[in-house]
Amino acid sequence: YLRGLLQLPRGCALRTTVVLGAMMPADRRRALLERFGRLPDVSFLDVMPPIERRYAEADLVVSTAGYDRVCELLSFGQRAVLVPRTHERGDELVRARRFAELGYFDVVEPDDLDSGRLIPRVLRALGCHAGAAPPVDLGGLARIVERVRLLSGGAVASPAGTAQ
Repeated sequence: YLRGLLQLPRGCALRTTVVLGAMMPADRRRALLERFGRLPDVSFLDVMPPIERRYAEADLVVSTAGYDRVCELLSFGQRAVLVPRTHERGDELVRARRFAELGYFDVVEPDDLDSGRLIPRVLRALGCHAGAAPPVDLGGLARIVERVRLLSGGAVASPAGTAQ
């Protein structure tokens, strides 16, 4: 992504925040900052709780496709380009493909990942405000509690921990 920013015409600036992961080795972090730390409109942050505020501020998120990350993006209704990790994580590729098929996110598969493909996908996603994906129903827990209550015929603790 950062190499792709270097290839953009000067008039096409993408204000970018790169959130460095807690597991990123110090030498890789230094190398990234040395090479790209002076790019205009790019800021680098260490992992910061809560990252959710950044989602709300962003026009688009470029992210891996881990379970937690995808759930966060869905809960914020955030547009995203997913770049799934595949080493030891085949679930990310399956997840990214499925959500792309459903129209929630765009995906750049690892075999296709280079700045020549990622940046155009980001630019396209930023320009695509129409045709938003349908809202995601995140109320499954409440429905499960209600079904258990109906099946058991008795009081069942609600998700908040109070009996109903």
